Amino acid sequence: MPPLAPPPRSDSQLAVAWRAMDGSNAKAKTIAEVPIARHPEFYFSDGSVVIIVERTAFRVHQSVLARHSDVFNDMWDVPQPNRSETYDGCPMVVLSDSVMDFVDVMRVIYDAFHFDKLKSDTNLSTLITFVAGILRISTKYSMQQLRNKCIAIIQAKFPSTLKGCDEVLSRGIQYVPSEIVRIIPLARETTVPKVLPWAFYLCAHISVDEILTNSVLSWRDKALCLAGKERLWEAQKKYTHPFLLDFKQCPQCTGACQTRVPRMLKIENIENLRMSPHPLEEYTDWKSLMLCPKCQSVSEMGHRDGRERVWDALPSFFHLGTWEDICKDQNC
Repeated sequence: MPPLAPPPRSDSQLAVAWRAMDGSNAKAKTIAEVPIARHPEFYFSDGSVVIIVERTAFRVHQSVLARHSDVFNDMWDVPQPNRSETYDGCPMVVLSDSVMDFVDVMRVIYDAFHFDKLKSDTNLSTLITFVAGILRISTKYSMQQLRNKCIAIIQAKFPSTLKGCDEVLSRGIQYVPSEIVRIIPLARETTVPKVLPWAFYLCAHISVDEILTNSVLSWRDKALCLAGKERLWEAQKKYTHPFLLDFKQCPQCTGACQTRVPRMLKIENIENLRMSPHPLEEYTDWKSLMLCPKCQSVSEMGHRDGRERVWDALPSFFHLGTWEDICKDQNC
């Protein structure tokens, strides 16, 4: 997979913004002729700058924006054109963003407790909807604190460590396929690759037909899901759960376990596992295997080591590089 480049801290964004303020600019003239509605919540009488997003005017405070965003902070340092366009007596900046995303960011900036509205038991769909716009805008305009907060919220359900994976599994979080797939394009768009291995792992539990007909995933990501599904199944057979699928007693066996161990899985059970592999699931029902102490100890150790091995290799199952690569991409 080509490395995920960090979103550009774009000179063009600054240039376009100031060009839009130039009265001689044709684009600015077109914008001025378009009816503009003042946002009912974020049009402050004492605001010092007007931001136009999708024909909606936000009159906000230059100092507030500058405090949260490196891009907006630098924007005010750029010399303004001699003939700059204004709106309601304030400098006007036109941004090419979603008005809904921009509103979400304004709510965070002007309400210190906005994130508190997101409860710990919030379903995944609501969570993604809540943070998506904030994450997009904060990434684009270098609002690092807001970006970090969004990432922390997402990673609480899309871990990047085996310990985090175990915590998520122990909490019994319900992952609905239609919700899971939304995180993949969002993570790619906003350069948050740490959530992708677990997201793809979850998507590997979606049926082949559902993956192929999904309207959110790109065809490339659909292919990665399907390829990863096969790799996870191979890893489950070979590394994490071989004692269920092809048990072999250890050399120090004291109970002839090879002949006594019950066959745990029927053909239909094996087929279900193949269609929805889960090698990271921790096995705990060791007593049901009726193994001698030596064989059980070896099997438990192999299972534990196998889970660590699968977690370490998880990004490569979906052509995402290594965990080290992913961390570098997200932190650069």
